[in-house]
Amino acid sequence: MSQSGMFYHEEVGAPIRVAQALGLTASAVLCGHIASASYLVLPSIMQSPAPLLAKQWKTMWVNDRNVGPAITAFSALVFGYLAYREPTETSTFKLYTAAAVLMPSVIPYTLLLVKPINDKLLKKAETLATVSITDDAASETGVSKDETVHGLVDRWGTLNLGRALLAAAGCLCATWAAIDKLEVVRFHASDIAFKSGANRMG
Repeated sequence: MSQSGMFYHEEVGAPIRVAQALGLTASAVLCGHIASASYLVLPSIMQSPAPLLAKQWKTMWVNDRNVGPAITAFSALVFGYLAYREPTETSTFKLYTAAAVLMPSVIPYTLLLVKPINDKLLKKAETLATVSITDDAASETGVSKDETVHGLVDRWGTLNLGRALLAAAGCLCATWAAIDKLEVVRFHASDIAFKSGANRMG
């Protein structure tokens, strides 16, 4: 610890700073990466005919299927390491632990809620692969609106936001923990002098 005036500040070593920077960066990237699919990519490709939309969604899914889990696992490991170094009774430990749990919770969320839609869309992409990419009406004749490519992609985008929120919550917990680590850790009461009477001015 180093002293500054009436306060003691805890020194944070370089390895911890590096771990904090890597973990926070990875979790923030993951959050933005997931959210961008719903907010930036889908609104653009949703204007495409069903066969083309299915192909575009599959391309996005293939490009992302290994990136997301890798960043998720890395962030969870880093935050778990940072939590391990803290005393269990501290708020920093609890925040890093929460972050370490929230980040990988994206995976079971995906398996339970998103994967069934993934499977349907992958099947659609396979079925419509031989259909002209501009043939929108004929490609899904007799299919209920919710089960069309557009309906499934729209539902996928909504559920995908849930993954972004989980990643954002993990990132916020870790950020709070990092800030909390740098806060004043002890107030040095002996540095306070309550002066009265003749010594008030001196």
